Amino acid sequence: MSMPRSAKILIERASLLLGSRKFHGTPAIGARPAPKSPRVRAANPPTGAVRVKRAHDHEVSLPPIALLDAARKSGALAVEPHQALQFLREYQALAGKSNEGWEQRLCKEHGISPSTLALLAGILKRAQSAGQQALAKNAMLAASRMGEKAATFDIISEALRVGTLYEYRGPLERLGILAKKDNDPQAMTLLGKVLMAERRENEALDWFRRATRPPAGGLEFNGAGEALVSEGRILSQRNDKAGAKTAFEKAALGLDDASAYFYLAQLQEPGSPNQQVYLLKAASSGVVEAWHNLGALELEKLKHQEKTPTSLDDFGMAREWFQVAAAEGFGLSMLNMASIYKAVGQMDEALKWLEKAESTEGVATEAIALRKQWKASAS
Repeated sequence: MSMPRSAKILIERASLLLGSRKFHGTPAIGARPAPKSPRVRAANPPTGAVRVKRAHDHEVSLPPIALLDAARKSGALAVEPHQALQFLREYQALAGKSNEGWEQRLCKEHGISPSTLALLAGILKRAQSAGQQALAKNAMLAASRMGEKAATFDIISEALRVGTLYEYRGPLERLGILAKKDNDPQAMTLLGKVLMAERRENEALDWFRRATRPPAGGLEFNGAGEALVSEGRILSQRNDKAGAKTAFEKAALGLDDASAYFYLAQLQEPGSPNQQVYLLKAASSGVVEAWHNLGALELEKLKHQEKTPTSLDDFGMAREWFQVAAAEGFGLSMLNMASIYKAVGQMDEALKWLEKAESTEGVATEAIALRKQWKASAS
């Protein structure tokens, strides 16, 4: 799923206007400090599944042939689709019924490398059925056991996302070996994230720094920007603004990291051209919070105009930024959309946005309070 066309148009318009407009105040209505981790609009984000043990038909659990064909044609899949399907059939038939080492032997018989097994697991994860998801999980765990570090990274990253690290002692041990013995900077970064999740910030900071600094680390690996951003977040929480700014600048200006631009924007003079430039950089990469903050900047400018907005058009780009962010589920933008519609007397639309906000995590309490406030003022 790509960025909404409306957001792209807004970014283009804002970029053209940037050199000719002045910036005045700080974001006020609905604006908040940077969240712990800005949400980048992802393509079809996976959802947490209810873990219920049940038997699945082997054929139904296989990946769609179209996905295997596409992977083969692209060069990603090293074996023919029919060969992969036969391997997965036998894998399911033997699972839980064979002795130790059966997965390695089966892979060898079919010419399936650990990296190919991880790829097949990744293809299965894109499918929808419970059986396919279960097979994907088992195959990814097997690839990790056979030493495929990409599989280990995938398992731990997913566990971090859904809060199930406690289920994966084996992959966690392998991650530790990759970080501590193999000096793998990607593993160091992921280990730092695990430690952050466990509220062990001092240890996490040490691993983030090891990942991006000699002798073991550097800035050439995939994930260096994330390590620097994580370092900056920890330093920001400790009120080390200078250290945080240095980390964010390395990630943003040196590695073009989208979330780094967002965090760097929070350290600029409120309403300054630099702040808007950095927010536009983040917005162009799909950071939804940046869309909201750009709307907040535009809203602040309206406060310095003599004319009080009386129509939706009077709210200009502020409304447009809030609308694209709200459409992506950002609660604060929903509240601002409700307030904008109320300000121009369109209460039906205002209440629709307020109702959406009331069912959105993080702003539900504020939405309920705002509804009570409106009701009290109307009586």
